[in-house]
Amino acid sequence: MPHPDPSVPYQVVLSRGLPDEAGAVRLRRDLPEAEWRRIARLRQPDDRLRSLVGRALARRLLGQRLGRAPAQVSLIAGPRGKPMLMEAGPHASGMPPALHFNIAHSGDLVLVGIGPEPLGVDVEHCPDSVDAALWRLITGRPPPPEAPPDPRALCTHWVRREAVLKACGLGLAAEPGTLRLADADAAGWSRVSGRPEVEHLRVRLLWASPDHCAALCLPDAATRPPACASAGSPPSESWSLRTQALADWIGAPRPAT
Repeated sequence: MPHPDPSVPYQVVLSRGLPDEAGAVRLRRDLPEAEWRRIARLRQPDDRLRSLVGRALARRLLGQRLGRAPAQVSLIAGPRGKPMLMEAGPHASGMPPALHFNIAHSGDLVLVGIGPEPLGVDVEHCPDSVDAALWRLITGRPPPPEAPPDPRALCTHWVRREAVLKACGLGLAAEPGTLRLADADAAGWSRVSGRPEVEHLRVRLLWASPDHCAALCLPDAATRPPACASAGSPPSESWSLRTQALADWIGAPRPAT
């Protein structure tokens, strides 16, 4: 897989496709044995494959930044069980910089984000239909009275709130409807309110297709327009999104141990 641009602090990769048996064996080499054993306990085969792809991709991206083999990246369960780098947080001189990551998957799509501060990503399949109770649960408000609830509109609410809850580490400990999202600014970012844990975050849609929606949540400072390095030079972006088929990165060289 191509090396990430070190000038872009937050990087999001969308992987399309699930591995066959040979591909799964190859991806298992990116994981410590204990991590694979936990994944293998999942009941549904596709759930195992999605989790395998997500963990392997996250480990490869982190390994590229840290100069380590994927299986040598040390992960632990943080607060509320959110996986994190063992080294995340303040560092002594000479230690590698803090990195955070987040994983989401739906169908054959796996979304992984990495960056210097906690972030959240989410991808969801748009439901076929929506009732008023589900709309209220996700948005905290009744659906518009003039028309039946729109499944894709609900999905855009869902993924943005889920990305926020994952970024701040609340996960299932809070209902999505407790969050309030402001109107998006010109760059697509919405301020978040409703709970003290989310006041420093912004969220945006990555895409909203008839089938799937996806969102990214970053700290507010990472979403502000960057200053130009010099007069006339274009501003650099703080985040990037790239899409790769699983077949295009599964056999890519890994960093040496």
